[in-house]
Amino acid sequence: MPYEVSDAVKAAFDGNTTGFQDAINSVLGDKLRERIGVEKVAVAQNFFNEPADLEAPDEFENNEEISDEDL
Repeated sequence: MPYEVSDAVKAAFDGNTTGFQDAINSVLGDKLRERIGVEKVAVAQNFFNEPADLEAPDEFENNEEISDEDL
């Protein structure tokens, strides 16, 4: 049974500790699952999107050019 915050409040006023605990756990669990879903999407977007400012490293950078005579 899906609970709402109003169910937790009602259970608290009635002195129903088990009902209060069940309602709070249900509401917090729903919020946590929703937040995890949002974070999964954000992580996936960051993982698959490469930053535009990265350049491929040049293996021969800072090396002198080798001519045919040097070989």
